[in-house]
Amino acid sequence: MHAGKTHRSVRELPSLPSDQAAKVKRAAMNPSSAPAEAAQEISPGVERWPVKTGTDADAAKVGVNKINREALGAGVVETTVAEMRALKRAPDMPPVKTIFPKNSVYQNHRAAPTETTIWKLTATVREAKLEQDGDYHLVLQDGNVTMIGEIPMPDPKFVAASSPFFNDIKNARASMDAKLKQLGKSLEPVGFSKDDMAPPSQPRRGPEKEPEEGMTALGVTAVITGVGFFDSDHNQDGVAPTAIEIHPILDIQFS
Repeated sequence: MHAGKTHRSVRELPSLPSDQAAKVKRAAMNPSSAPAEAAQEISPGVERWPVKTGTDADAAKVGVNKINREALGAGVVETTVAEMRALKRAPDMPPVKTIFPKNSVYQNHRAAPTETTIWKLTATVREAKLEQDGDYHLVLQDGNVTMIGEIPMPDPKFVAASSPFFNDIKNARASMDAKLKQLGKSLEPVGFSKDDMAPPSQPRRGPEKEPEEGMTALGVTAVITGVGFFDSDHNQDGVAPTAIEIHPILDIQFS
């Protein structure tokens, strides 16, 4: 997946053959640290917004699948919620319940290969909500285990139109909205107004609310395709033990 005019929609990408996909998964189970950078002082963190929305320095690496200098070819890797939950955080990421320092290398870079891979899985979208940063927060469940998937707000105020993910995010959001309409449901702000919504890089007029508040029950099955992302665990509803997410979701197809 590449930036700019050469971008290919995630729907155009094939699934990697199982042997190639296995190489990606093995590498994701044994991640390395990010490139060395200047010593970091500990300071309050901010959300990894560039990585979440595809405006980071590594966005062009997403979906390329270059593992240990071997080019496996562009494509998506089929997986499960359980497999995603087993993927390990990079050794130099902060502990899962600790915020990322705002001067961390991971504010603008990805933990390869988990965060440079486009993953595809089938899950029950158990519930969802609209967050104050504009994201749709989805709880993805398979059996007794869960993880989070997020669809950002497809508006240039939230996701730069130059992001290679912009059109796919817009399509995923439209698919989610269509399903909500079919179910006679909608995701409305809880504890804040739509005027209060803003990305974390901008001031927010209202208090920030935790995503576990105001969840809407759904219980629908979907095939979800999107980019791996390690968040911090701040008691979100559905959070995985490593805070692994599909963020952003680039395609969602309901059964």
